[in-house]
Amino acid sequence: MKILNCCLMEAEYNSIPDDVWEREEEYLRFLPYIGYEKNSYDEIGLELVRRILESNPTIVADVLFMTKENIKKEFQNLKAHGFHEIFQYIPKGNADFIEVFKQHCKEQGNVDVVIVGQESSSRRNGTTGPQIAEFMHYPCITNVVDFHIENNTDIWIKRNTDEAIITATVKTPVVLIIGEAPDVRLKTPRRKDKLPFLQQLPHQKCWEKELEEEKIIFSLRQHKRNCQFISVKEWNQFLKNREGGN
Repeated sequence: MKILNCCLMEAEYNSIPDDVWEREEEYLRFLPYIGYEKNSYDEIGLELVRRILESNPTIVADVLFMTKENIKKEFQNLKAHGFHEIFQYIPKGNADFIEVFKQHCKEQGNVDVVIVGQESSSRRNGTTGPQIAEFMHYPCITNVVDFHIENNTDIWIKRNTDEAIITATVKTPVVLIIGEAPDVRLKTPRRKDKLPFLQQLPHQKCWEKELEEEKIIFSLRQHKRNCQFISVKEWNQFLKNREGGN
């Protein structure tokens, strides 16, 4: 059985000081303050797969990142945990993850289980999982908070919905969309387990498809931090309107 975890590295807006938020300016001036980390739902999916690899080393699990960030630390940690291959697509512009996923499948072939965080898609609109399921013609199961492999074709899953906690056994192939599991975070490997991978790098490929550049408007309203993605054209219009233009 082959598993593929899909991951993004996203801006950690909480690392931006309050006085910077209050300036209400465009994000390029904020970049020195912004750190990047794995999407929390993606990290839950990685930890659940790590537990499977720990109990069953015959399972093959790859990880697909789409990010411009340096993922050397993530690569070392995941390899130390027994993940097979780590792929990094470096987008030029703001490519959608589904396009990167299609290219990856074309080059590497299909997988039995796709793991996606429920908010790991571009712009955090939660559409990556359903888009992958539609593309692969796989069933899609949401709000998964735990799962393990029962045999080569069956997976036991646990779902936490608003109404109830549900357990079931499903057949592969399948797309699992990871839901909220606050107590699950990726375990930190021992340093000695990372040593064989310190000089290695993930498989990297530049994604050449360019989409319209985006900017982000940050605002601090009623002590709540908000961000809004807009196009360059909309941003320029926003500036004109603020200056009294048409």
